Amino acid sequence: MTTDNQLNIYRIKLLPVKIFCFFFLLLIVNNNFAQDSSRIVVKAGDEISDILTSDKIYQYAEFSKGKIIFRDHRTTEAMLNYNYLNSEIEFISSGKDTLAIANHQKPTIQQIILNNDTFFYDDGYVQQVLQTQLGKLAKRSMLIVLKKDLVGAYGQSTNTTKAETIAAFRDYYGSTTKTSIKGLENITLVYKTEFFWGDKYSAFLPANKNNLIKLFPSKKQMISNYLKENHVDFKNSNDLKKLLLFLE
Repeated sequence: MTTDNQLNIYRIKLLPVKIFCFFFLLLIVNNNFAQDSSRIVVKAGDEISDILTSDKIYQYAEFSKGKIIFRDHRTTEAMLNYNYLNSEIEFISSGKDTLAIANHQKPTIQQIILNNDTFFYDDGYVQQVLQTQLGKLAKRSMLIVLKKDLVGAYGQSTNTTKAETIAAFRDYYGSTTKTSIKGLENITLVYKTEFFWGDKYSAFLPANKNNLIKLFPSKKQMISNYLKENHVDFKNSNDLKKLLLFLE
């Protein structure tokens, strides 16, 4: 069994140490939020670490013992959790540091078992929702920026919802200066969930009609017939599960 000392890893410096933030690349505001309504507002002047607390950025209430299984059959056990902000599965090392597997090693992961949930890696972590003899349904949940209000003169704010770079929440976790970071803008974050089809080899594609046919071409006629007779919301977990089960 591999230990965390043997993994090629990089430090993520994280909670519960002081201040956080992660760099969000170009974020396009849209209405494709799957069933998620919770919003987090970080106002200008707020201590970011007071708003983005562990219960908001982590999927599980605490780091729990989980297992990382690699494609070469190596395994390692560690205290794991899923971070909505950076979409990473993180673990705590024997030195009590919060770490993540190096990017070049992620494709070597076969699966991760955590709290009876199963995660896969295919250009990002996805969590299994359903597995059938045919294939899989998975999801990826994350926190994204819905909008930001630029604070101008006299404290007035201007709302912007266009696609733009949001440089926010970069943390100096572990800093010995104990300097805290305050928000410079009013930023609204929301939880977003995306769904994916997966084949028996755990290759995943975004959940839509064309990708379902691409993964399972022998089921093309069944898929077309089902979609003609049934309304399927490709952002709805229950609709997608019914469709995948129908194809068995």
